[in-house]
Amino acid sequence: MLYRSKVNRCNKPIGRVCALSAFISIALTGCGGASEDGSDTTNEQSTTPMVSVDGASVNEGSRGNTELTLPISLSATPSEDVEITYSFEDVTAVNGEDYAASGGKLTIPAGTRRAEIVLTVQSDDIHEPDETFKVHLESATNADLSTRGKTATVTLRNDDDAPEIAFDMEQQSVSETVGSVIVPVSLSAPSGFEVSASISLSGTALENGDYQLDGDTHLTFAVGETFKEIELAILPDTIPEGGETVFVSLEQPENGVVSSDGNSTHTVVILGDTTLNDTGLTSYSDGVVGDLAFEPSSHPGQDASFGRDADGAQLSTDGHAGFSYTKLDLNGNPLPSSASSWSCVRDNVTGLVWENKQADFTIESTDGDGATVLNTPTGEQWRAGNFVYGWHNEEAENNGGNSGYLRTSDNRLDKDEPVTAEYGYCGFRYSGGRRFNLHCDTAAYIQEMNLQGTCGFDDWRMPEVSELRSLANYDKLDGTMRPEGAFFSNLKSSVSYLSGTPAADNEASAWCYDYQDGEVELCQKSYYQGFMAVRSKQ
Repeated sequence: MLYRSKVNRCNKPIGRVCALSAFISIALTGCGGASEDGSDTTNEQSTTPMVSVDGASVNEGSRGNTELTLPISLSATPSEDVEITYSFEDVTAVNGEDYAASGGKLTIPAGTRRAEIVLTVQSDDIHEPDETFKVHLESATNADLSTRGKTATVTLRNDDDAPEIAFDMEQQSVSETVGSVIVPVSLSAPSGFEVSASISLSGTALENGDYQLDGDTHLTFAVGETFKEIELAILPDTIPEGGETVFVSLEQPENGVVSSDGNSTHTVVILGDTTLNDTGLTSYSDGVVGDLAFEPSSHPGQDASFGRDADGAQLSTDGHAGFSYTKLDLNGNPLPSSASSWSCVRDNVTGLVWENKQADFTIESTDGDGATVLNTPTGEQWRAGNFVYGWHNEEAENNGGNSGYLRTSDNRLDKDEPVTAEYGYCGFRYSGGRRFNLHCDTAAYIQEMNLQGTCGFDDWRMPEVSELRSLANYDKLDGTMRPEGAFFSNLKSSVSYLSGTPAADNEASAWCYDYQDGEVELCQKSYYQGFMAVRSKQ
């Protein structure tokens, strides 16, 4: 019996048995079960890998540069080398300033799945927002670019503290007629943010009466800016008055911090046009008991209730009660009240500038053989607090008819060793170019002060006796009236201090001031006493 033949899906004649076998084969492999050469292709699949780049987040650092690597990875191990082209794009970070990188090509060898892009993060000390840039995979050979992984973002995290806002100096003094005064303010470092603070004004001077703020009440540093100026207009008046203060401070800072050291507040002293300080008394007496905190009704009208003593009793950083002083260095620069060494003192109330007596200096010493040796001062030692001088003024219109200390060849100091322990007790430092003779008197001392330009001034003079008295602090607990020890060092209570004021009736005497008992008294011009120079605009 013959079977009817029929054609299968591959157009080949088969019998019944062959048809079943062919059906099973078609179900498993379709028409591709075998290649034309008869080889088996059953497990062959596409293995093209996908390539992607990872982002990163790193601290920018504050010193030097940091190396950063960005991983490049494949989704499968390649059988051939994979070549990748990449580039960089600035977002908020700037290539060449915040980081250093160049686009290019890299190769992932066959059999490996990872490679790295290496770049440099450039550090800075600027407080700023986090900055970003992007890396792009542009193309790949023998691999495909991942849709989501072909671009990655790198974040440079800010790790710098907010900058400090500080005044450039603690204090300055100006006259009432100066017109305006500039108060400089600085940031400790540039900032990538806008830094601001509100300006606060206080003090004994009256805003819009003694001064005005020119400009906004808000101080703002633009991005990258480190210096600003606050300008105050000083308003003159016709009222005789003592010195007044303006305290300038900064509050409510944004993107910055106010300095915590001595430059957190700036003081502007508007110099007074009165000639005397107040007494310094801040306590009361009932006639029996002194040092009372409140004025007794039985003894009204006491000094402590009036003037700068009462108004300024709470201010003690620059002098007791109503006193106000500024220390100056040898060049005339203002120093903080806490300075341990200073050359001169400005009285902020009277406007006078005084020299500050220096440490005691011993002129006489003994050598190894027991002989007496004279020591010539060096530096500022010639202004030693233990040196004393005779009164001398050759101007007939100002000396009361007597020039005072008599200059002779016997008491003239040797130019090569200008010291003496016999005629008074004083000394000047050696100067090979000095052309004039030196004596142990006030005129020679003033001449030397001006020649040296002490504290930046060359108009030093002898003080009036009222000016010497203006320094006396009558609130001293030890009973002396010496000026503030924190500002006037090494003044002696054992000597009186000579003034330039001659006596009207006693031609051979001049007025002097005794800080031991607080008395104005007469001193013989030829008798050696303490002396302290002063200067002011006269």
